[in-house]
This record gives sequence, structure tokens and C-alpha cells, in this order.
Amino acid sequence: MHHSDANITLHELIYSVIPNLNRAEKLVLNTLESLIEAAETPLDVFKRNEQKNAFSLEVHRVRINLEHLLERYRADVDSVLRASGEVKGPIVVPDAQEADAIRSAIDIYLHVRSFQRGERRQPMPSR
Repeated sequence: MHHSDANITLHELIYSVIPNLNRAEKLVLNTLESLIEAAETPLDVFKRNEQKNAFSLEVHRVRINLEHLLERYRADVDSVLRASGEVKGPIVVPDAQEADAIRSAIDIYLHVRSFQRGERRQPMPSR
């Protein structure tokens, strides 16, 4: 999944980028919940809640822009979904916010994967 957003197909967006974002979000939120439960001071709880809120806000921003992109390609999205992934669909041409959302979704996922492999200390990227 090393694409520039200039050559990502609708299929990759639907079947790779969005599901990977969903998995990354779930892992980060579960990790933060565990850290909040294990926190020993009110300051630690506050800090983890702040991280959770910031991460949730970032994912929400990404989703809104991805939804906007999918809506612009509604007919193509429908045909890709009807074909159960057998149709690649067009290469998407995102606007600036949509392109940033695609990059952010991929970055979040790659960051979480490197956290899972023990290459990073924090489960969520910092922006």
C-alpha cells in the first residue's frame, strides 16, 4: 500500500484504505482505553483522554473527507461494490482535503502497524 494518492483506485480506497483505517482506529482506541484504565494518576488519565479525543477528531476529519470523495464517485462506488471487488473502478482524483485524508488514513495505518511490530512506542501518530 505504497501509493501516492495520485494513483489510487476506487477499489483500493474501498477495500484497503478504509478497512485499514477502521482496524487502526479500533486498535488505537482499545490501547488508549487500556492505558486509561491502568493510569495511576489523574494527570495520566487526563493525558490519555486528551490523546483519545485528538485521535478521534483526526479520524473523524479523515472520514468526512473520504465520505465526500466516495459521494462524488457514487455511481462508480456502487459498481465496485456490486462486483464484490472484481472491478477496480477509476483512479480517483481527490481535491486537496480528500488527498490529505487519503494520506492521513494511510499514515495512521502504517504508524499503527509499526507500533504493533514494536517499532514505535505510541499507538497513535502525532500530527
